[in-house]
Amino acid sequence: MNASATSQHVLLIIDDHPVYREALGEALAKEFSALGVDVKTASNASEGMTLVDESNHSWIVLLDMLMPGLSGLAGIKVFRSKPNVAHVVSISGLDPNAWEPRAVSAGAALFLSKNNTSAAIFKRIKTLYNDTQWHAPPSPLHASSEYRLTQRQLEVLTLISMGHPNKIIADLLEIKEQTVKIHINQIFKELRVFNRTQAVLKAQKLLLPTVTPNA
Repeated sequence: MNASATSQHVLLIIDDHPVYREALGEALAKEFSALGVDVKTASNASEGMTLVDESNHSWIVLLDMLMPGLSGLAGIKVFRSKPNVAHVVSISGLDPNAWEPRAVSAGAALFLSKNNTSAAIFKRIKTLYNDTQWHAPPSPLHASSEYRLTQRQLEVLTLISMGHPNKIIADLLEIKEQTVKIHINQIFKELRVFNRTQAVLKAQKLLLPTVTPNA
């Protein structure tokens, strides 16, 4: 679903409910077309990450908080780790009083209720869009010229910083557990550390995205 084939700014709606996803996508595409913003949809986080990672556009990700696979607070942190994602906006039918503070603490710019109309959702995201100082997306390799991690390694490191074991990381990223181990070994090699705690502390020192002291 494209509002503008040449847009440099994209709103990505990730939701596993097809009727809601497509209805909201169509409504927001009409509204954002006037701003030259492309609107795309994905049925899960893995599909969404592929869209983000394979483009050089700047993204706002509207992420359902409750989906199979990667979602919720872990999903917010993983998408926030991506250099071309300007904002993650959480959307859910969950109780805002209970979940909005947690979502914002994890890095979400906004928490929106699915009970809102598409017009109300557009208004909130439009304000966020207009208030954003847009810059060209940086290189997909992070840290410094000395320490470089791929997007997938950053995703794994982000989930390590949240305390997830390898099996959970594999399930969330929909990859094999052995693949997670390979990524972790490469992370250790690149950061010149010997265990997970050292890797997280080194990432904090290097100010890698989402890997913060409160992660």
